[in-house]
Amino acid sequence: MIKLILSLIFLIICCNINPSESFKLITLTTGPTSDLGFNNMVNQGRIGVSKAMNIEDSRIFIVSGRNETYALLLPLIQNDDIDLVICSSQDHGDACKEIAAMYIDSPTIKTQFLVRGSGAATKNLIQITYNYASVNYISGMFAGLQTVKNKIGFLSPGSAANNNDSFVYAFWIGAKQVNPDVKFYYYNIGSYLDQDKTIAATQDLINIYGCDVIADTLDDFSAGNVAIQNNQYAMGTNGFPQRDVYGENVIFSYAYNWTKYFLPIAGSVANGTVPGKWYADFNKEDNYNFYDLSFGFKVSQNTKDLLIQKSRVLATTPRAGHPYYCNEYIEQYTKKYNLPTQAANSSCISTAGFFYINQPVGDMIYLGSYNIRLSKIEFSSSVQKGFSIVSGCLIAFVILMMVGIVYYKDTPSIRSASPIFLNFSLIGGIIIYIGIIIWVGPISTHQCNARFWLVTLGFSTLIGSLVVKNFRIWLIFDNPELKAIKITNYQLFPWVGLCLVINIVLMAILTSVGDLKAIEAQGIDSLGKYEYMTVCKMNSAGASTLYSILAYFAALLLVGVFVSWKIRIVDIEEFNESKAIANTLYAVSFCLFVIVPLMISPQEKQSETIILCVAGLFITTAALLIVFIPKFWRVFIYGKEGTNEMFKQKKSSSVATARAESLSKNSSNGGAHSGGGAVKTNRRGNIVSGDFTDDSESSLSEPNKPTKNNDGNVNVTAGAVLAEFTDDTISEFDENEVNEEPVKTESQE
Repeated sequence: MIKLILSLIFLIICCNINPSESFKLITLTTGPTSDLGFNNMVNQGRIGVSKAMNIEDSRIFIVSGRNETYALLLPLIQNDDIDLVICSSQDHGDACKEIAAMYIDSPTIKTQFLVRGSGAATKNLIQITYNYASVNYISGMFAGLQTVKNKIGFLSPGSAANNNDSFVYAFWIGAKQVNPDVKFYYYNIGSYLDQDKTIAATQDLINIYGCDVIADTLDDFSAGNVAIQNNQYAMGTNGFPQRDVYGENVIFSYAYNWTKYFLPIAGSVANGTVPGKWYADFNKEDNYNFYDLSFGFKVSQNTKDLLIQKSRVLATTPRAGHPYYCNEYIEQYTKKYNLPTQAANSSCISTAGFFYINQPVGDMIYLGSYNIRLSKIEFSSSVQKGFSIVSGCLIAFVILMMVGIVYYKDTPSIRSASPIFLNFSLIGGIIIYIGIIIWVGPISTHQCNARFWLVTLGFSTLIGSLVVKNFRIWLIFDNPELKAIKITNYQLFPWVGLCLVINIVLMAILTSVGDLKAIEAQGIDSLGKYEYMTVCKMNSAGASTLYSILAYFAALLLVGVFVSWKIRIVDIEEFNESKAIANTLYAVSFCLFVIVPLMISPQEKQSETIILCVAGLFITTAALLIVFIPKFWRVFIYGKEGTNEMFKQKKSSSVATARAESLSKNSSNGGAHSGGGAVKTNRRGNIVSGDFTDDSESSLSEPNKPTKNNDGNVNVTAGAVLAEFTDDTISEFDENEVNEEPVKTESQE
């Protein structure tokens, strides 16, 4: 610190700096000054100049690239009367040079521009270059002496960041000259500041290649942090005094001292003197020595002495004679790649040729431009297993119900509900459960399509079968005129098929134009920057088709609601499924009431899948249990007797029905003529379960005898068969067979 203060005093005196509160300074950096690297040291130089010259208007901006720099800087130059602009990075060079050329002869704008490079200076353009190949050479010597495994790693920005590998080579040759057995591995990061790549590449150098010493020429200390986390000593080779922060975790570091150069340059600008060109490197004069070396306590004195002595040699030797310019490896390299050499010594590369070194020299091992390997995030295996096990158990349960349907098909509770359609509904449930198992499985394009096909087809089969069979009950019972209506299973199959055909057509459209496929998605859910997840995606046409499918299902449910409402008049439990269907729809509605808000709100893909699968299991299972459990309960309680007396009567034919109706009419007429009581006919009559499910020809049976009520009226209780569900023929009857004699009442007798 004392040396720094004395140096500042010396520079102020030598440069005749007159402190000026009106001096305006702008400094441009490419990254935050908190990077503990290059940008931080540039900012330290700015602060040193501002304090030494008592500058009140000293601004710093983070900007990169020609366009951004130009857009930011030009208005400031035009309006703010800036004295000096420090363009610290080569990213700023083009814009700063263009603006300087615009105002080189301006009588009003006197701004001076300090840019990185070794080109020609002008009246308002100052060039500065610093040779960090020399300090890399010293750092390489230290690494070669420090390594135990003889494996060294290095990270460089590379050509993608407009940086050649000549400085990597300088590090390697330093290590090679003190340790010929060393193995040297290096990556190009593609940027001066990319923490993610730096961290990952450093970890690979340690874990895969076994490097125990790692250095870099990047802007931050990410590589050093990774080394420390892996219980290794770090090297501070990005120009920041890392030992001041990390102490003995950093065994060696060097720091740029920009104040030593910014201060005399700013002083010259303030005094109206054009500074011209500047060159920073090791210097025998401490006031202009750009690099400050720092060693850890565990570094041997011999190593310290060797490196300090070597740095002094570099300070007193012209750059063209430095060891990294002249050696046996570079001589072979220049011949191989036809690079220019020095005129005086063909074994030495020229300065121009040095900056074209972009291929490994000697036994350097180039690992390529580093790209972070993306990590695939899989769907939770526990969730997959959970849904698969639950769905499998439910499939087994549904199969048991199908066996029960077949076994108890002759009981009134099952026969009245059409066993074949009951099994269709159960098959639909099985298809949905299989679809859910596939839904949570590994995602692929085939899986994306299969899960939509299975779930939609299962739903169409389940709901379609329930709606169609109840539609038949509605047509039969909502029949005030007691007409004989015959609706067989064969007549209903096409309607179930129509439901499936509509579903198939819509899904075929979705599959063909929807471009439903599996993609690798990044930036979704809570995925990290370098994580991805395989998800299913469709285009807008596919989404529109999916909405059409949902609308179709909504229409199917509405039809089911309407039919269940219409058959509410049936007071025979075996036929009246209005309550069961209504309860099913209530369950579906409740589920949708909960699901829709959840789906509208932002959801992670895994959460979305869980919600959809839980909803699918709940809706399907609730529908099956609500519809089928009461049927099996009635079988258990009533057996073959059923809940109504009609199931205990012998099956009646259409002839019997006609006779009963004729008898009722004749009895009414007879009663009217005799003045006796009127005959009251049961408008609905008794419906025999066999007439709904039997596919055989109905036999002719005798009509039941009329009975008298307490009021003297005749009540016909004969089985008035309204329809035979599965018989393909209707028995003919002869009107002559109908008993036309009036029924006598007690008063007539």
